[in-house]
Amino acid sequence: MLLPDDQVRSLASIAFEAAPGAVVYADRSPRAPGEVEVGGQRVATQNPSVLIFRDAAPGANWMHPCSYALVDLVTRSVLARTDSDRPPAFGRLPESWAVASDPGGLADLVRPAHDDSRQSSSQKGRES
Repeated sequence: MLLPDDQVRSLASIAFEAAPGAVVYADRSPRAPGEVEVGGQRVATQNPSVLIFRDAAPGANWMHPCSYALVDLVTRSVLARTDSDRPPAFGRLPESWAVASDPGGLADLVRPAHDDSRQSSSQKGRES
């Protein structure tokens, strides 16, 4: 089950304030209660939780400053927050991830929403 974008944006705003030059992503697929990895550390949870990732240097490729947070889905409290030097995946994030905050329009780790106006004419011809 994927959480709605507005819900994960709200949870992400609890974990990290919007900041120019940074992008916050949230995984819409909640983590089950139990042990959850948060940026290299393991956190024990009692309730489902949401993993949040703040990219402090969008476009900087693999290793660069970033942070993780884990937010309890029931209590809406931040269970953990940790700094790291790498995103949760090399390249694009899985499709369950969404942009939660991007004041500078720099998000580059999730696929943009489908937009027919951005397709090339050759792509449109293949789909006809």
